[in-house]
Amino acid sequence: MIAVITYDVPHRKTQDLVSKLLISGYTKLHLVAIPFVPRKKFKPIVKHRPDSKIDISVEKMCRNLNIDYTRVEVEELNAFFKQNSFDHILIGGAGLLPDELVLNHNIINSHPGYLPYVRGLDALKWAIYLERPIGVTSHYIDNKPDAGRLIERREVPLYFEDTFHSLAYRVYETEIEMLVNAISIIESGKAPLESLEDDRYTPNRRMPHHIELIMLSKFEERRRRSPSMYEEEK
Repeated sequence: MIAVITYDVPHRKTQDLVSKLLISGYTKLHLVAIPFVPRKKFKPIVKHRPDSKIDISVEKMCRNLNIDYTRVEVEELNAFFKQNSFDHILIGGAGLLPDELVLNHNIINSHPGYLPYVRGLDALKWAIYLERPIGVTSHYIDNKPDAGRLIERREVPLYFEDTFHSLAYRVYETEIEMLVNAISIIESGKAPLESLEDDRYTPNRRMPHHIELIMLSKFEERRRRSPSMYEEEK
């Protein structure tokens, strides 16, 4: 049985993750929904995450797909996972989780940044702005942001033909793929599990608008230096 921690509201990443898990043959799923707490809205100049979703409650989605569903308060998560055994626990959607939970359970996250070089929010944008590797990392989390133990890490290619949004969607698709792929890597014993903690790289916050504009210019410079995607087909 695989548990997926998510929000108790319709959520695009969770819907895509559940779809990929089912298609990949992982049919014994249990969605563990925690309350969604609205935060102050920040409107970026350019979005880098798809947010369109099927407007259906998480509970009804689970009924339709024959998936177990439990709604749990955040502070009760540790007790829930102590009382219920799962082969793997994945994060579909969640903010910061309680220390007692992440220190007592192996919880898998897929971060849209190449750790440890790009930690925190808006990882793709900061990777471009800081001229660091663009990529995705799956890892066991701990009580420090985007640290823990490495499962898999991939660089995501940037091509001459890309737009910022086509690159962002490639990163998103890789994020979902690697979250599912983490299961087989762990079960095969091939996960490196090396520590991702590195004090040289601090977690980033949301990218301010004035830096976003610079980032977009840097994206264009980096794109023009990139190979054509058609070169790989030769």
